[in-house]
Amino acid sequence: MANLTGGHLFIRCLKQEGIQKIFTIVGDTILPLVDAAADEGIEFIDTRHEGAAMHMADAYARITGQPAVAMFTGGPGYANAISGLPAIFTSESPVIFVAGAAELPEKGMTTFQEIDQVAMAAPVSKGSWMIHDRRRIPEFVATAFRTAMSGRPGPVHLTLPIDIQEQEISEDELPQYLPHEYRAMGRAQADPSLIDDAAALLSQAQKPVIIVGNPGRYSITAEQMEKLAETTGIPVFTVEQARGLLDDEHPLCFGYADGALNPTARRFREADAVLLLGKRLDHRYRYGQIFNTAAKLIQADPSPAEIGRNRGVAVGLLGDLGAIVDQITAAAAKSSKQDISSWVDQLGQDRKAWNDELQSKATGEQPMHPLDIFTRIEHLIDRDTFIVMDGGDYVQWGRSYLKARMPGRFIRLGPLSHLGAGIPYGMAAKLAYPDSKVLVFIGDGAFGFYPMEYDTCIRHNLPITTVMGNDATWGIDKTFQLAYYDRAVGTDLRFIRYDKMVEAIGGYAEYVQIPDEVAPAVERALGSSLPSLVNVAVRSGASPLADAMITRRRGS
Repeated sequence: MANLTGGHLFIRCLKQEGIQKIFTIVGDTILPLVDAAADEGIEFIDTRHEGAAMHMADAYARITGQPAVAMFTGGPGYANAISGLPAIFTSESPVIFVAGAAELPEKGMTTFQEIDQVAMAAPVSKGSWMIHDRRRIPEFVATAFRTAMSGRPGPVHLTLPIDIQEQEISEDELPQYLPHEYRAMGRAQADPSLIDDAAALLSQAQKPVIIVGNPGRYSITAEQMEKLAETTGIPVFTVEQARGLLDDEHPLCFGYADGALNPTARRFREADAVLLLGKRLDHRYRYGQIFNTAAKLIQADPSPAEIGRNRGVAVGLLGDLGAIVDQITAAAAKSSKQDISSWVDQLGQDRKAWNDELQSKATGEQPMHPLDIFTRIEHLIDRDTFIVMDGGDYVQWGRSYLKARMPGRFIRLGPLSHLGAGIPYGMAAKLAYPDSKVLVFIGDGAFGFYPMEYDTCIRHNLPITTVMGNDATWGIDKTFQLAYYDRAVGTDLRFIRYDKMVEAIGGYAEYVQIPDEVAPAVERALGSSLPSLVNVAVRSGASPLADAMITRRRGS
């Protein structure tokens, strides 16, 4: 190995955090870091667009439940990469976004590709810093990981100038502390008296529900969630990154905690006690007003800023969500419970009625309904399959119909709905779990953002299978235009044989127009051992999500 440098010091700090892969496009001002990473055995996953690398890091964090690192040259590489940062921020994924920069003494002199990277990242990250001294590299890396994983998770940014990467260091300057020595590693419990209050409210309720949101992915295990549900007997709904924390097939799990996609969740308005595990009272919940005014809200959150935000709560529980789940489970085991079987039965009837309604739309007509796809391929999806949902009205039908079975296996665009990210998400899933099936569902409009990542799939042996619903429109926006203005403007696309594009890059692809040919084509794609695309002609039409958004906007 050559002389140790600031670059080696930075990479050693990442290795201490368990980082083994970095998502990137290599460029000028990170070349010393790249060379040091090669010395240290770090694997680089190089994409064809920096935005795609950011989305891969986002998904890798969601899938593994651990922080992920994306690294780029400063200036133009950073500018391309930051397009993915707002989506990561709103999805609350712990991504460490690293960028190089020109020499520190030249900062402010219109130096090479100079932009204020730290200031640009600050509004859409939990923290943004420039490392200005090689001796402080361990401190800044520790701060970045501590910030990304504390409270509600989220991304952070570090800029490391190239001259600091190149400065020689001694062995004495290598990291002196391990992660457990520079951040809290335990699980903070909530106030025991408040736990008792929460357990009492839940045990007295006639129509209680539990709703699990983003932070639950990083602190609650599937086993803990199942034990809470079975001990309390309370119906559970999951949303965002928490999908799959309780298997949708479990008798007490009633699926998506979003009435726009799952009419069963519209019963929230009848609930008399609601346990929110990391779920924000955001616009989708009308800032807490989807619950009736008499409902007792119990809000558990790792961030004090969220408790009581937008609506007052009966009990606020601050702490690690996994620890709080254990506390409530233990308290509930000692309490008597109301008979809520009629409530659970009602939700079960709603769930069955919705599933029957969805299945009835798969009529086999041409051009086919999106549910002709989802109903015909569900037998190919096992519990371990990764289901990745990108954008398009077509995809929303799948979000309503397909089930989340395990944590980190049901992945969708975050609240920002950054189109096209599904392909990088699928790539990250295949990288993390190469033996699992990965199915990406995407509309033709969204596919256009990152099609060249099929080259990345081939170079890194990531045989994802994408099932496209192709209606040659920006479907959901066209639906909105027709609903609000009685005409469509700028929302028509050309019909393109995207399958031929994927074939030209080196993948496997088929074009399908007949419903009965969908499942055989997807099965051949999965069996091809190549990155694959099944391009399916579908008809346009409003999805459940689009209908709900139109109804809400019209105030009806």
